Amino acid sequence: MAAYNWEKRILGRTGIEVTVLGIGSAWLGHQGQGEYDFDQGVETLIAGLETGINLVDTSDNYIGGESEGVVGRGLEQWWAQGNKREDLILSTKLSVYAHNPDAFSYDGAMFGLEQSLKRLRTDYLDIFLVHDPTDLTPVLADHGALAALLKAKEEGTIRAIGLGCRPHEFHRTCIETGAFDVSLTFRDYNLIDTTAEKGMLETAAAHNVGVLNASINAALDGQDSERTRQLTEWCQARDLELATLNLHFCLRDKRFASILIGYSRPVRVAQNMEALTAEIDEAVWAELARDWM
Repeated sequence: MAAYNWEKRILGRTGIEVTVLGIGSAWLGHQGQGEYDFDQGVETLIAGLETGINLVDTSDNYIGGESEGVVGRGLEQWWAQGNKREDLILSTKLSVYAHNPDAFSYDGAMFGLEQSLKRLRTDYLDIFLVHDPTDLTPVLADHGALAALLKAKEEGTIRAIGLGCRPHEFHRTCIETGAFDVSLTFRDYNLIDTTAEKGMLETAAAHNVGVLNASINAALDGQDSERTRQLTEWCQARDLELATLNLHFCLRDKRFASILIGYSRPVRVAQNMEALTAEIDEAVWAELARDWM
């Protein structure tokens, strides 16, 4: 797949430069009904990287814990082609799951980090995110996950500490500690739902914390079906695809450093590149503001 001349943005105070689209790895090789083809997942990752995307985001519990391994296999191929680790921004997440039930303790965080590095076949991470905590108490405790991640950052094993979750109050709390460099939010800034605006974007901007926006198209399905139907008709009247307009809507807010797209197979990479390069007339945004915002 041909490389694209990417816009890049700085991820808050980290100074890390990321392409405005990133590869989300929760669906790599997805075949439907919970089935995955991991070889296809590797092909999909490579297809995304070949476009010039420089940000890959995964987690230790995506695809039943297999996502990091798929990404690691793909990256090994990518390095074998002569590409360099330092040109890639690699992000993963620390989760509570069967093999690491105490992930948010100091020792659990260190264990999770060690396992992620091993599966991803790298000796450092650019971004390491605390993933979907239900309670921040163990994360922020004196001998909790944050203490471990600060130690790992000091040692150079991770470059930036972050949080990936839905509750906006969790984002605000972590941002206000001054220790979190990145926030990953999802399904809450798109044409259907912009609650991240007041919920956490303003706080992140005030503290120069980098923000990643994920699952932007999932939000179009079922969150508000009547609004989605009406927006679809509105787009059709202007010969636009709703998903394309949604992508450009999200990209227009430069407080987001990157939009993470959950690719399942190579054709999805091509489809999103087509959407990215589509031209949206400026008059459309004025009409959208008039009719919907």
